[in-house]
Amino acid sequence: MKAGHQFNTPGLRGAAGWVCAILLVVLLARLGAGLREMRGGRESAHAHGVPPALNVVMMGLGGFRGILAEVLWFRMSRLQMEGRFLELTQLADWITRLDPYATQAWTYNAWNLAYNVSAMMRRPEERLRWVANGILLLRNDALNWVPDDPQLYRELSWLYRNKIGSSLDRAHVLYKLSLAETMAPLVDKADGTIPDELSPEANAGLLALRLDPQTMRALQAQFGPLDWRMAESHAIYWSMLGLAYADAESLLACRRDIYQSLLTASMEQGIFTGDLEAGAWSAIPNDKLADGTENFLRETHGLFPREGVANIYARFLAHRIRLAGTPRAEIEARYEKLRTLAPPGVSTIPLDVLLEAPTMPPELFRRPLQ
Repeated sequence: MKAGHQFNTPGLRGAAGWVCAILLVVLLARLGAGLREMRGGRESAHAHGVPPALNVVMMGLGGFRGILAEVLWFRMSRLQMEGRFLELTQLADWITRLDPYATQAWTYNAWNLAYNVSAMMRRPEERLRWVANGILLLRNDALNWVPDDPQLYRELSWLYRNKIGSSLDRAHVLYKLSLAETMAPLVDKADGTIPDELSPEANAGLLALRLDPQTMRALQAQFGPLDWRMAESHAIYWSMLGLAYADAESLLACRRDIYQSLLTASMEQGIFTGDLEAGAWSAIPNDKLADGTENFLRETHGLFPREGVANIYARFLAHRIRLAGTPRAEIEARYEKLRTLAPPGVSTIPLDVLLEAPTMPPELFRRPLQ
């Protein structure tokens, strides 16, 4: 027998296969250990809350989980291009089960449910169900796995502020009424705030919604009487939780989410004035949030003086200056704050002009003529 044919025997081929398999297992084990180290031990820290079936899948696949997740991501891109959003939902669910620490998978799946899949539904009630599923996915599942990622909190805040709080979706009134109906039995009947004392039933109801009454009261102490029947209050709540985990890159984004919700609540819709029994939704500005909003904008501008926050802060000061009935001393004090926001070499619009203009002037600062 020729030497070159000795490796073609079935026994040797089988042995070579086993050697390759063993080497692959060792390689994947090292890869898995490296992934666990990069994740900071998250797997062991949260494994106690994992369903047994999911634990079996995760442990059985080992290092193959990441490879399979990448394959599924490529498939998701193809389905998205083809507009097959229902299939995308199932695929994204598999990815989150394969790698539950992948923030991108959670946020993509929640966005797909709340925006793409809901838009495919004809009946408003069906749309509401898919929007609610997107919120539940982030709030009840994603944050269980990755409780320290500010992006998840920001995405949850966005769903409240944009999907429920805005009027972009034709079923937005139903979304708003559903939130108000859910919160009404749990809050003060007069103004929708969280009182100092809660009944055991109300306390349990809030905890079931993953809302901490103590945190809600702290936000009311900081910003003013938040009406928790309104989507903006929930957007503030979740962004504030994310702020605790924000790093240098995400700090401004979290603070921007908060002050945008505060601006909407204080200037447009912050107090529920509708009739739940009649199914009628209406809201008015919550001017009691104005001081808290101004303070938060001032703090944010102090942290990011060159990030465009100055313009937002300036226009809010101008808005408060122009409000009817504002005492002259407050007007002048805010005008002085407004002047400090003018860029170097740029003058502030005169106070009398600001007060007497029929509408808010488009420019608060004027550059000298060349």
